[in-house]
Amino acid sequence: MPPSGPITGKNPADRDRAIADAAEALRESGVVVLPTETVYGLFTRATPQAVDHLDSFTVKPEPGLGPRVTLHLADIEPLRTLLDLPSATARRLTARLCPGPVRFVLDQPEAALARVRQELGLEPGLIDDGERIAFRVPDHPIARRALREAGVPCIGRRLGAAYWSLGDDPGTTAAIIPDEAKPAPAVIIDDGTTLHRASSTTVRISLEGRLRVDPGGAISEREVMEHLDRLILFVCTGNTCRSPMAEAIARAVEAESPPSGVTTRFASAGIAAGEGMPATPEAVKSLKRRGINLEDHRSRPATPDLIDEAEVIYTMTPSHAEAIMHAAPDAAHKVFPLGEAEVVVDPIGHPQAVYDETAEQIERLVRARLATIAP
Repeated sequence: MPPSGPITGKNPADRDRAIADAAEALRESGVVVLPTETVYGLFTRATPQAVDHLDSFTVKPEPGLGPRVTLHLADIEPLRTLLDLPSATARRLTARLCPGPVRFVLDQPEAALARVRQELGLEPGLIDDGERIAFRVPDHPIARRALREAGVPCIGRRLGAAYWSLGDDPGTTAAIIPDEAKPAPAVIIDDGTTLHRASSTTVRISLEGRLRVDPGGAISEREVMEHLDRLILFVCTGNTCRSPMAEAIARAVEAESPPSGVTTRFASAGIAAGEGMPATPEAVKSLKRRGINLEDHRSRPATPDLIDEAEVIYTMTPSHAEAIMHAAPDAAHKVFPLGEAEVVVDPIGHPQAVYDETAEQIERLVRARLATIAP
């Protein structure tokens, strides 16, 4: 296929044609240049012959240990079903950073690598080295669409690794490709300067969940580690009985579990709460009977910042959920009633026995919810 030349992609028709050309070239084991959110990449089909073709661009060796090339995917889920992900670290990071500016290198048992090779029709030693696999899901609509339309496993290397690249630029623009580049890519799609202007960050994870983040990538180790922290928020009306009990019970339940590598924090708030009110004496007494201290609790409202920070929000009633979603429509995807088929009724004004029943109900519902969102 003759090169289509640099395609700016500013015209939708030109972009569609270029993506179709790129997908066809990938199916035919041609080398194409696609933009990603980190740097431009040289992509080709994942076959030994295509890798040799990629090598004909005199690609400089990638630093560090690991597989020869990196599998690039439009979507992570088909691969995740084939991998062994026994650690919460691997499960959570691959779920939260795909798509994203991250290249994963995961330790895998031979049986898992064999499953991947068989399912994708790959030979040993391409995307794996017998002990680990390398893959990435770029967060760029052009790259993901081309990879998806190609319909074959593809590999990629950063454009800055090509022999004709100049200086230390890893390939933040397609402009580093000379007009008379030889060999020439079959298709070049130019979408301007990349978002991160740096290569993807390599994250290495052992089967036990040990984590190593290579320096110098688009996101830092600190930013990667932030994805191993989550906040679960419980919401009621005044934040003095139901949601504080849920928060404290959840914290006690979490303490029963062995460390997983993922830090789970709990908080509570009210849709009509003031600041600084203590939990009701009845709620304090109910939890004290369970060995849980609620005396230090102080109420707070469900602010936009708190709603935004929370990964999951559990409400005591459907009306609480509606109030949260009305105040923060973008949070609708993470708001759920604590009980899927039951309401946690407000015990305010009722005797201690009702509080005790409410605490028992909340503990049952909290345990069920936490079991479904294990990291």
